[in-house]
Amino acid sequence: MKNTTILILIAVMVITAGVFVFANGGESSNVEVNPGQVVAGDVQRVVLSQNGYNYADAVAQAGKPIAISADNSVGGCLRAVVFNVEGKKYSKYLKTSDDLLELPALSKGTYTFSCTMGMGFGKLIVR
Repeated sequence: MKNTTILILIAVMVITAGVFVFANGGESSNVEVNPGQVVAGDVQRVVLSQNGYNYADAVAQAGKPIAISADNSVGGCLRAVVFNVEGKKYSKYLKTSDDLLELPALSKGTYTFSCTMGMGFGKLIVR
């Protein structure tokens, strides 16, 4: 095969994969998943789950520290979570349900986060 044919095939595969990821990754749900639960010491635990190629929306209470874990539906690079909160980066690989990413108490609002590769995204809704 000629180099141009190979390059065209690679470009078509990349574009096809990109369309597949972005077309299926934009799904959203009106159902609130995993509301924050207050546990010992007023730290609430939020369990992330996967919805297609992104995280399902997660909900937490304002003014209480948050401990984030991931359930078995979360796979691949989505297990490596990154939050940027007020200029500070919080990141952890959540290999098992016992692994926790600790966030400080947050004020009301919607906080976006991603996997470390920037391929999967989610929202933490703080009420």
